[in-house]
Amino acid sequence: MPYKKLLINFKKLALTFVSGLTLLTHVNAQTETKEWKIYSPDQSLQINLALKDGNITYKVLNENAEVIHQSKLGVESTTEKFTGNLSFVNELTRKINEIYTLPVGKYHVYHAIANQASITFANKNKSQLTIDLRAYNDGVAFRYRFPDTARTYTLTKELTEFAVPQASAWMQPYDNDPSYENVFQNGIPAGTAAKESSGWAFPALFHTKDNWLLISESNTTVDNAAMHLQQNCDNGVYNIEFPLATEGLGQGSQYPVAKTPFATAWRMIIAGNSAATIVQSPLVNHLAQPNAIGDIDWVEPGRSAWSWWSDHASSRNITTMKRFVDFAAKMKLEYFLVDANWNIPTEGGTIEDLVKYAKNKKVGLTLWYNSGGPYNNVGEQPRDKMFNPKMRQTEMEKLHEWGVKTIKVDFFQSDKQEIMKQYIDILKDAAKEKIMVIFHGSTMPRGWARTYPNLLSMESVRGAENYGWSNDFAKDAAKMNTIYVFTRNVVGSMDYTPVTFSDYQCCPHTTTNTHELALSVIFESGMMHFADSDKSYLSQDNTVKAFLSNVPNTWDDTKLIQGEPGKDAIIARRKGKNWYIAGINGENIAKNYNFSLQFLYNKNVYHGTLFTDGDTPRTIVHKHIVQEKDNKVAITMMPKGGFVLELRPQ
Repeated sequence: MPYKKLLINFKKLALTFVSGLTLLTHVNAQTETKEWKIYSPDQSLQINLALKDGNITYKVLNENAEVIHQSKLGVESTTEKFTGNLSFVNELTRKINEIYTLPVGKYHVYHAIANQASITFANKNKSQLTIDLRAYNDGVAFRYRFPDTARTYTLTKELTEFAVPQASAWMQPYDNDPSYENVFQNGIPAGTAAKESSGWAFPALFHTKDNWLLISESNTTVDNAAMHLQQNCDNGVYNIEFPLATEGLGQGSQYPVAKTPFATAWRMIIAGNSAATIVQSPLVNHLAQPNAIGDIDWVEPGRSAWSWWSDHASSRNITTMKRFVDFAAKMKLEYFLVDANWNIPTEGGTIEDLVKYAKNKKVGLTLWYNSGGPYNNVGEQPRDKMFNPKMRQTEMEKLHEWGVKTIKVDFFQSDKQEIMKQYIDILKDAAKEKIMVIFHGSTMPRGWARTYPNLLSMESVRGAENYGWSNDFAKDAAKMNTIYVFTRNVVGSMDYTPVTFSDYQCCPHTTTNTHELALSVIFESGMMHFADSDKSYLSQDNTVKAFLSNVPNTWDDTKLIQGEPGKDAIIARRKGKNWYIAGINGENIAKNYNFSLQFLYNKNVYHGTLFTDGDTPRTIVHKHIVQEKDNKVAITMMPKGGFVLELRPQ
C-alpha cells in the first residue's frame, strides 16, 4: 500500500489515550470532523465533544447507551460569536483528585475524582473559546471559558442544548419571580412544553428506560447570571436560557457582563442506572470552587425553633420569643429564628433584650433580613441593610458584637448577575464577622456551600409555610415531599421548615404525623427549622420529644434504599456510628416494605427505636428494636404515612 494512502487510513483510525481522553480524528474529502471522548475514572460514563463544519456539539453516554443525544454548544456576545466557523487550537488534559470536608450536606468528607479535558477553539476573528469537560463516575459537566485577556464580553446568547431521549420528567416551571417555589410536574413526558413562556427551572430530573438523569448547574460566580431552560423543548431538546428581563422589577440586565479571562457556571448532568446515583451524588459540590473564606471552625450547623409558622405576629413580641427560646433550650435545639419586622418597636422589650436572654440560655439567634434594594418592593423589615455594601458591613459588625450567629436573607426575586453578586457579597461579608447565612425566597443551590461554607441552607422550595394559605399544597404535600428527595434536595441543603404536626384551619395536613417526623431525616438542611409551635412539640410523647432533641442535621453518609419520585422514598443517613433510616409514602394507599440493612456501619447488632404510623394519622407508634444487619426490616406505611428507625451499635 502506498505510504500516502497508508498514512490517511492511519489518521482515520488513530486513537490517542491521555488521562481518560480519547481523540479521534476523521479526515474526509468534504469536511474534517474531530471528536474528543472523555471517560469517567471507572469508564462507565463518557462525554464526547465534536467539531464539524466549524460547529461544536456534544453527547453523553452511560455504558455505551446515549443518555444525552448529540446537542449543540456555542455562545455569543455583543462583539464575538462562537457559534460557527470555529477551528481547533489545542487541548489540555488533567486528572481531578480532591478530598475536602464540608460542615453541611449528605456527607462530611468528599472525594472528587474525574478526568478533565480543555479544548480550545478560535473563531474567524481569532478570538478563543475553551470548552472544559469533566467526567466523574456519577456524572459529567462542561462549561465555556474565555481565555483571552483584557476584553469585556456581554453574553447575549447560549446555544447549549440537552437532547434527552424518550423519558419521564420531573420539572418545576420557572417564574418571573424566581423563588423556585412552583409545583414540580410529576412524571410528565420529556419534551412537554412549559405552560408559561418563562420556561422550566433547574434542577430537571429524567428517567429513561434504563437511566436516571438530573440536569442543573454549579459554580455560578459574580461573572454569571443563573440560568434555566426555555419553554419549548420539542422532541426532548431543552435549550438553556438567561434570566427574564422582567425579573427583579425589571432592574438590571438579563445578560451577564464580565472581563476576560472568565468562565460560565458548569452545566452538569448526573447520570446512572439507578435513582440512588442521583440522590447520593455530591457533583454540585465537586464542581464548585474550594473554600474561599479560610478557617471555618466557627461554622456550627444545627436545629432551630421558629415562632412565625404558628404565630405570624410573634416576631414583634419579645415575650413570645423568649418563650420559644426557653423551648429551644428545653428541647436542646441550638438556635431560634427571629422573623421579619423584629426591628419595629416590640411588645415586652427590645431585640437587645432578646439577644441577652438567648445568650444566657445558650441558644443562638438567627435574625431575618429583607434583601432590599430596587429588585423587590416587599415592605417587611429590616430591608436595604443587606443591599447597601457599607450598611451591610456595619450591620455584620453589630451582629458579631451582639453574638448573633446567623442571618436569614429573603426576597431576592431575580437570577440576574447583579443578584448573584449580592448573594456572594453577603456570604463574604458575613464570613468576615463569623456569621452563618441562610437564603430564603432565593435561587436554588449552585455549589456555594463549598466555596462559602458559612452558607447553611437555602429555601428555593415550596415548603411547609404554604400550609398557612394553600389547601392544594396540603393535599399534594406527601407526593411533593417524595419528589424533592430526587430533585431539589439533590443539589443542596433545603430549608423546607419541616415536622409540622399542627393544622392550619384553612389547610389541614393530609400527611400522617409519622410522615412529618420522618422529614427530619429525609430532608437535608444545614439549619433544620422545626416549624411547629412550642406547645405542639411539648405535647408529644416523651420518646418523640427525645428523638427531636437528638436527631442530627449533618451527616457522614447518605444512601437511598429505595423509592421513586411521586411515590415513596426510603433514605438511610449515618452520623458517627449511628444510623437513621426514614421513609415517606407519597401516595394515598398503604404500602408494605421489606428491605435489607447490610450497609450498616461495621457492627453486627444495633438497637434503637422504630417510629411507625398508628391507627389514626395523628398517632405515632414507637417500640424498642434490636436489629442484626443481615436481617431485613419489614415496614408498613399508611396512606401518606412514614416511619423512622434510629439505630445505635450495641
